[in-house]
Amino acid sequence: MTTQILTLFTRTPLHVGAGSSVGAIDQPVVRERHTRFPVIPGSSIKGVLADAWSDELVKNDKGRLVRPDDDNTKEISWLFGAEDASAANAGALLFGEARLLAFPVRSARAGFAWVTSPVAINRAIRDGLFAGLTEIGDDLGDDGARFSMEALGIRNEVILEDQPLKHKGMIPVELADAFKTVPGFANNLPRLVVVADGTLSYFTTTACEVAQHVKIDDDTGTAAGKFLFNQENVPADTFFYAPIHAVSRQGKAAPDALAALSRKLVALPVWQFGGDGSTGLGYCTVTLK
Repeated sequence: MTTQILTLFTRTPLHVGAGSSVGAIDQPVVRERHTRFPVIPGSSIKGVLADAWSDELVKNDKGRLVRPDDDNTKEISWLFGAEDASAANAGALLFGEARLLAFPVRSARAGFAWVTSPVAINRAIRDGLFAGLTEIGDDLGDDGARFSMEALGIRNEVILEDQPLKHKGMIPVELADAFKTVPGFANNLPRLVVVADGTLSYFTTTACEVAQHVKIDDDTGTAAGKFLFNQENVPADTFFYAPIHAVSRQGKAAPDALAALSRKLVALPVWQFGGDGSTGLGYCTVTLK
């Protein structure tokens, strides 16, 4: 098995929905139950990427739209698997869920900061994004953070949303160097803040965008009854990453599968995930690292 890391940076707000809810949010995003961090399921990532290989459809002799039996179709079967009852097979690519690496939070200085925590960092170490680093402990407390005083500090604190957090030191050099390897992060390191796990969970729960939606009655020009709802969106400028594993299939080596995926990502650097793509949601920069 060969593994590489897929990094996703949200250019626009993202809604990968968890279905309807009876809570204050009618349509929440998918979250981990224990941390409350937003995630993108592996099935969503696989579906979006597989679609890039299956854009062209043709009609068969029964008038049904099917994929043409050409090299592109064979590559789809090799990489993503086939459901044909007579020739079903598993794909060479295995998709993990996209986990949160850094979450944008409004800051009293510099506009916003990218917030992460020990649990997010330690996962990145275990998953191979930050291979070689030693896992860190959560010793910051509920009111502490590591950050650049020069970039974000106000009287020995950083103020994120309504929360003042005391300066507990700078970002360790080895951790800063690791974040520099994440596509899109190298020139933005001064915005990085490491907080306690509970603090990051609080921000990801309370600082997502909530958009109000209403249907307008064409005849009256006013809101149609029973069509008012709100929708939670992960904000733009959020960093996710997902481990992508490859195995040998159909006589082809695992690295060849990752190379085929990499070629497609280079050709199409921006991808749309989740719902409401027609209204600008879910556009992400995707890179295979």
